[in-house]
Amino acid sequence: MPIWYGSVMTLEQFLKSQEPKVSHAAFGESVGVTQATINRYVRGERFPSPDMIQKIHVATGGKVSVNDWYSTISEAAQ
Repeated sequence: MPIWYGSVMTLEQFLKSQEPKVSHAAFGESVGVTQATINRYVRGERFPSPDMIQKIHVATGGKVSVNDWYSTISEAAQ
């Protein structure tokens, strides 16, 4: 089992874990999308492009990785 497997952090978890809290609008601005787009990612209504996943990875300091997006999908399918 890969090392990253047990350490999934969703974008929602990341945003809630920040002190002070990071708004969807502020985070969206940092990666170049709107508050509505971040809200859709968090609620699972939209899946980010590979380029956006990379931007989110960088903006979260690696806490939300590429694997976290795909792990979340796998868990939902089970």
